[in-house]
Amino acid sequence: MDEKIYVKRVLAGDLEAFDPIIEKYKNSVYRVGYWLSGSQALAEKVTNKCFVKVFGNLSNYQEKELFSFWLYQEVLPLLKELPILEDGKGFGNWLSDNPHYMQLQEEILSIRKETRVPLLISYLLIELTDERKAVLSENSVREFTGYLLEAKKIIRQNFVSQNEKPTDSCLGVEELIAYQNEILESPEKIRMDDHLEFCPVCRELLQHLEREEGMLQHVLQAPALEDDFNVKVLAQLTPYTVKTPKQRTMAYQLGVIGVMISVIVGGFVVLPTVIPWTKMVSNYLIYGSFYNVWAEGTYTAEDNDITVEITGVDVDPLHMVVHYEVSSEVKESGAGGVDRFTVYAVDEDGKTYPMEAASAKDSLMEKTGASQEKKRLADTNFYVRAMNETALPDKFTLIIRYHMLNSRGGDWEIEVPIEYDKAMEDIEVLELNEILVVDEKIELEILSIEKGKYGSRLKYDVRLKEEEIERIDTNLKRTNQKYDEQFFMSYHDVYASVVLVNNQNEYLIPIGYPSINNMSSLYQIDFSNVYADQDLKGIKGVATGDEKLFAEIKAIYYHEPGFYSLTVPLEETTEKPLNIDLDGYTLDELSVKKQEGEPTNVLITGQRTQNYKSRNFHWEFFDDNGQRMNVYNIPDYDWFDRQEVNRKVELINVEVDPEESQLMIQATQISNDYFFEKKEHRIPVN
Repeated sequence: MDEKIYVKRVLAGDLEAFDPIIEKYKNSVYRVGYWLSGSQALAEKVTNKCFVKVFGNLSNYQEKELFSFWLYQEVLPLLKELPILEDGKGFGNWLSDNPHYMQLQEEILSIRKETRVPLLISYLLIELTDERKAVLSENSVREFTGYLLEAKKIIRQNFVSQNEKPTDSCLGVEELIAYQNEILESPEKIRMDDHLEFCPVCRELLQHLEREEGMLQHVLQAPALEDDFNVKVLAQLTPYTVKTPKQRTMAYQLGVIGVMISVIVGGFVVLPTVIPWTKMVSNYLIYGSFYNVWAEGTYTAEDNDITVEITGVDVDPLHMVVHYEVSSEVKESGAGGVDRFTVYAVDEDGKTYPMEAASAKDSLMEKTGASQEKKRLADTNFYVRAMNETALPDKFTLIIRYHMLNSRGGDWEIEVPIEYDKAMEDIEVLELNEILVVDEKIELEILSIEKGKYGSRLKYDVRLKEEEIERIDTNLKRTNQKYDEQFFMSYHDVYASVVLVNNQNEYLIPIGYPSINNMSSLYQIDFSNVYADQDLKGIKGVATGDEKLFAEIKAIYYHEPGFYSLTVPLEETTEKPLNIDLDGYTLDELSVKKQEGEPTNVLITGQRTQNYKSRNFHWEFFDDNGQRMNVYNIPDYDWFDRQEVNRKVELINVEVDPEESQLMIQATQISNDYFFEKKEHRIPVN
């Protein structure tokens, strides 16, 4: 989207041209306000005020400026005036169906303003470079990076406490956070690369951190404004009035005529260059193949001593594949890392079409150990698809904006004219409708697979069985609390991870389009044509199209309300038997340890009774009067781990005020996480 076009139209009196600008930036502004104030109403009110201000100041915008940076400079002073919520009280309950998300919410809101603002700017204003983000936060780049790391350490404090170093030689969690954020000096990074290559424990811990990173992004970017927000803003605005130009003098008109004559004469020089270019326009491949309408080597952009070139574009009915190369004469420009970019399309009338893009290498946990040729398969291209595939015209300009290359921020923009015939060769579509039942509670149905030249698309559905839904609804109604329908329905949601694999146990790398996080009843996952190993750590090769493929179920997740409760007398006891069944775990023994002048320790141990299902219990604790106690449960098991059956584990380990005489314990939320072995659940898809 070229905002400059819309700014000109707005200033020319077209009020509706301001709508695309609101649409593009409204949720970024709203989320910053939301996570500062903790109030939907305040955040929406200040977001409205921000766009009224932006509209009024559009005439001050200079075309040479980056529009997004200019806009955020206009609105951040208003956002920073919001009252800062620091204790989480009164915050909306939109995350209440996921205990882990709720914990992240509390940790974010515990961060002081000086540190929270850089965190929000970093995660929500993603189109900006680190240098510009630092300016907006009123810090140097060094200070901005420091505040950002401080925020991440605070957010992961609980994770750090539960994951001590397995051995003295292993990497600490803080080291892995620095490694994950790619801010290490070269010798330190080499040392950690070497350690990770031979230490599966640290690699697993790094994967856990990456999951935490994904959850943090999801939580921060979850709230969104209602669809009618744009209309409300536009209703408050008055269109700009176009000033009538003064009558030009004769000298001015003669000057214009002179310029026109110069252009006509100059055209005889330019014309021979234009004619071959126009011939190239008609020389395209039909049936869905993209064709280049540019001279070779002209689709480049340079910034920050780094040059990027678009070397080609391929297409099948499912994906566009953009190939590019990055080069730099500066050795210190950095290497590796994940390239960041945004993509959108514009037609001949200036209408924009939202696109989403993702690189196959974003899904790889590490890229060491593969040959350069195999690494190149994932490193030199990215996949693009239209958010509304049916609306995309046959001819458009693809706008590609890189925000980070070779681990360095910058601003690279390339426009690629594209034309293709939608009536291309048919893709292979197989309707499957195969159903798998898990734990007598969940149905997973593989619906179909579509296979194209450059990738595949798998569609499936996962749902709770009617009996499980009825059990959950019945238990909720037994609480005698007033819940709305949306609250009930949140417990009907179930999610599943499904991958495509061949007979050689090689897995097609999924394309991590952002929309994959928009959970719905029907799942659609796109896969590249590049194979990796089971853990997505090493490139194996390219699919030929004739391999036998299977849909493999990796994991299934769903939440339910908790109804387990017990009252513990706070009297000294050791290994008191309990024998409480938690459907996958048992509560076996209770120990209460009292010590003069010290908090009373309550420890409840149990066992895991099912090896394919993990259950994470969100326990809440109450005193004699039924008042909720602010105590934190520190068990020694991790809900991501697959532990052995009958292994002794701590499920509750808390310390309470020594003055309390009894402790009421209740599980208010339970997450059910099913993890399956390789080949455990495979369904043929061709």
